[in-house]
Amino acid sequence: MSDDDSRIPTFVEGLDEQMQGGIPKGHIVLVAGSSGTMKSSMTFATLYNGVLNGDTSGIYVTLEQGKDSLRSHMAGMGMNVDDPRVRNRIAIIDLADLRVQLDEQGMAGKVDWMGQLIKQLTNYRESIGFEILIFDSLGAFFTLTKMENPRDEIFRLYEAVRRLGLTAFFICEMMGEDHKQFGDYGVEDYLSDGVMHIVMDRDGDDVKRKMAIVKMRHTNHMLGYKPFSWKGSENRFTIL
Repeated sequence: MSDDDSRIPTFVEGLDEQMQGGIPKGHIVLVAGSSGTMKSSMTFATLYNGVLNGDTSGIYVTLEQGKDSLRSHMAGMGMNVDDPRVRNRIAIIDLADLRVQLDEQGMAGKVDWMGQLIKQLTNYRESIGFEILIFDSLGAFFTLTKMENPRDEIFRLYEAVRRLGLTAFFICEMMGEDHKQFGDYGVEDYLSDGVMHIVMDRDGDDVKRKMAIVKMRHTNHMLGYKPFSWKGSENRFTIL
């Protein structure tokens, strides 16, 4: 059974039907996988399609890819951020560019990145009222910060996001498919309400992606890894 008012659809064909209509609003979801598993593309598509359907607005915070590069990449997948229907409802914040500027000024090591991040999210929440946050990625953000107690700082970030009432996707880069820890510090998955894991499955010379919903609180969801793919001719993700 689905409650459309209390869930954020992923718009991955075949997935929402297997998780009661989507992700519960207000959840923090860790999206984990190795490089090339299309974590960024899938989460951006969730936001983009949600905006197109008139249901939401959001912010995409990027450290892995420059703003212009991200816009070009998503446009190549049929998601044009300059489309009048979405232009004022999707904001892209490029922390990578800010990092370069501060490095050049010798200031990067003097910034309370976590505090500044929470402050900026709060300001954006109050000024434009966005509902979805995509953070790409946790690992890249951790390279900016010199956290004396990483677990406390991660908890601090998660609690700030919860207080703001956001539905959040935190992207987590995994170094290999045999690495079973979701997150650099072993607490990210524990603190998250949901974990989506995308893997690259190799069969000889063929490589295919598979996805599993490892956990999703307050949701009766599918179990096991299912084939996950991008259908470029139809501009959509699908899971079988």
